[in-house]
Amino acid sequence: MTVEAYISPTIDFTNSGGLRYAISFDNETPQVININVDKSEQAWNKDVSNNIKILASKHHLDKAGRHVLKYWMVDPGVVLQKIVINAGGEKASYLGPPESYHSAK
Repeated sequence: MTVEAYISPTIDFTNSGGLRYAISFDNETPQVININVDKSEQAWNKDVSNNIKILASKHHLDKAGRHVLKYWMVDPGVVLQKIVINAGGEKASYLGPPESYHSAK
């Protein structure tokens, strides 16, 4: 399973090697993601022109059913726009699928 985090493009204003967030499911060890890992001018131009940076993390869930996705702020300045959970079958689109609605009744 892949989780895509849509993050606003932000430079590393702390000059600390990159701004980070963490993500996990249930009690899994959080994966710390550096949003500034690709420091190339090409990557920055793409992120700014799209006004979004898409970062993916891979997760393995052992059983079907209800799970809890956890997202942590590690560094200030990371702006989360959207999360897309791809459990298979996601169709390609410019900025991800539209929002899905869930009503807990």
